[in-house]
Amino acid sequence: MSAAGRVRRAGAWIRARYLGVDPRAAAIFRILLGALLCLDALRHYGVVDFIYSMDGAFTNHYHLFKPTAGTLFSLFHAFSTKAELTVLFALGVACHLCLLVGYRARLFTVLSFLFVTSRDARIPLIENGGYVVLNLACMWACFLPLAQRFSVDAWRASWRATKEISLDDLAARARPAAPTAMTRSLVGLAVVMNLAVLYLFNVVNKTGYIWREGTSVHYVLHIDRMVTGLGVFMRENIPLGLLKVADFVTLAWEAMICMLILSPRARRITRPLAIAMMVGLHGTFGTVMRLGPFSWTLIVWSSLLLLPVHFDRLSRRYEGRSRGCELGVDVSSPFALAVARVVSRLDHAERVAFVAAPEGAVLAARADAESPFDAEPRRVLARVAEALPYGRWLLRGMTLASLGTLPRLFEALLANRARVERAFGLTTRAEPDAPAPSPLGSKLRRVGVFGREALAGYLILCASLQTWIENKIILKSIPPPLKNDGKDLRPDERWWYDKTKQVLGGRVIPLKPERSPEFLQLTINYPRTFQGWGMFAPNPIRDDGILAVDLLTIDGRHVDPLTGKPPDLDLTDSRGEGLSQIRQDYGNRIRLDRNEPYREGLRDYLSRYHQRTKNPKDEPIAIDVYWVRDECPPPGQTKPIKGDAVPLLSWRKPNYKPGPGQPKLPARLKPRSAEKDEKDEKDEKDEKDEKDEK
Repeated sequence: MSAAGRVRRAGAWIRARYLGVDPRAAAIFRILLGALLCLDALRHYGVVDFIYSMDGAFTNHYHLFKPTAGTLFSLFHAFSTKAELTVLFALGVACHLCLLVGYRARLFTVLSFLFVTSRDARIPLIENGGYVVLNLACMWACFLPLAQRFSVDAWRASWRATKEISLDDLAARARPAAPTAMTRSLVGLAVVMNLAVLYLFNVVNKTGYIWREGTSVHYVLHIDRMVTGLGVFMRENIPLGLLKVADFVTLAWEAMICMLILSPRARRITRPLAIAMMVGLHGTFGTVMRLGPFSWTLIVWSSLLLLPVHFDRLSRRYEGRSRGCELGVDVSSPFALAVARVVSRLDHAERVAFVAAPEGAVLAARADAESPFDAEPRRVLARVAEALPYGRWLLRGMTLASLGTLPRLFEALLANRARVERAFGLTTRAEPDAPAPSPLGSKLRRVGVFGREALAGYLILCASLQTWIENKIILKSIPPPLKNDGKDLRPDERWWYDKTKQVLGGRVIPLKPERSPEFLQLTINYPRTFQGWGMFAPNPIRDDGILAVDLLTIDGRHVDPLTGKPPDLDLTDSRGEGLSQIRQDYGNRIRLDRNEPYREGLRDYLSRYHQRTKNPKDEPIAIDVYWVRDECPPPGQTKPIKGDAVPLLSWRKPNYKPGPGQPKLPARLKPRSAEKDEKDEKDEKDEKDEKDEK
């Protein structure tokens, strides 16, 4: 075989196994993603006063004045007040709902992507890997065939394509069949490979000694700022030996998911097994830790791994357990004809036969030709639902969602069908066929497909380059540059380093550029679609901390405005702080030295405490903000060590003079660095003093 033939054969092999997306899987992904985006928008709206608004701790005008990065774009920068932000969030939720139901799905997918990335770029202080995964899911969704199945768009297209006006038309089912074939596109490769790469690097980047010792799960469960009540229960009741087993099981589990996703053989088995393992892994993560949308997004993403064989098996299974029926239709009634058209489009297994309704009935149903008709609306609805694919479950779900009013609603519509027909313009007249697409329109569609594939290819290229550059397990050069002159190397690592230098004869082979290309920075940074995968890598964090405030009110009370309780400056006795992901990550970022300028917004927010409570007695006269920290207990212990409260910010009310019975101003605290311990600060101060003396 020639080289060109081998290339074509390899391309066909890859196309058959990795470029396909089932339209039904894409539809399930769309529904789950839309629901997740709605819930995530509501979660962020819950802190609109604290973060987003002009009265919050991270105002838009200050972020524009001092941006956290050079490549930021956010629609949220144009909205300042709570009323304006409420409108913006409402528009975002509306876009997500349209995506969920599949109404103009492509448009609202793009708008949802713009809304989510704008929201993340507005608040990078609380961004974590979960936000990046959600951004990527939305970005790839823009290219997927989301609306071909289970969508308003597909329904409208089918409804307009053919109008049945007789029993023969209904029986013929002459409308275009719902697509079941895989859609072949580069985005199919992107969603599978990006998912596999995520798990691959989450495994190989975990190179630290804590993972090798098997104590990572122990440390993770003792991070009080993010652990849930279930996580506290697990760390208090599961022996250390089992936690060590869970440590290695986690690594093996993630590696197995990657292999199952990429497996080219037995995909009818490996794909659902990968889905089950992803749901199990991330369901556990999401219930024991507050990680934002990370776990739930990956569960949603897993739905794209479904293949046609899985849907075919589900359909055959349901068909074997369901019963067909005959639906009697009065074709002279526009309402009955419309209902029959709806049933016809839901009846993909063709288990419903359309016959003439008995005299005096508009709609009626029976099990078979030998059974009598039943025209009672509730039983008609139940009988037809029994015959439709998953109709029984759908009916139960819709009845539950409508609080049990669905059967009564159907009865009311049937009883008032004349009004319904007038309201919706229902008729029994035939409509002219839709005009065939023009040659120019067909060419423009082909150009659009080419442009879509070209853009998807470009984004795949950028994602691949970013993965290569951003993941630390891929060396910058051979041999790699050393930190601290290699003093931290283990003996075996030092031997390999020296051996590599000897083989290369002192030469250095660069593997990564010193700086990412500008086109790559613009493409990746603006939509926040990074590719650095290393959750708790190379080691899990062992230090814990929360942001705590000691606010002294004008009537002498000490209160923490972030919790509404008295200040708690000791974290060593905590059994989980119950903080949301937004609160915990804001505190963890604002403590960093590089974010010191943004503490002014926090100070102003706290100084307006009495305005939010509308209680004059809550007016602050002194505010001290602390990073209350400790270190997770060593393996075999349960109590954290090295508890400390590091002052980050100290404020006293200007020109305050206490009146009779009012407290005096306490001494102002000197802020310290929360990234260093007192010994490091003392060593730096001594070194600076020594330099000054010289």
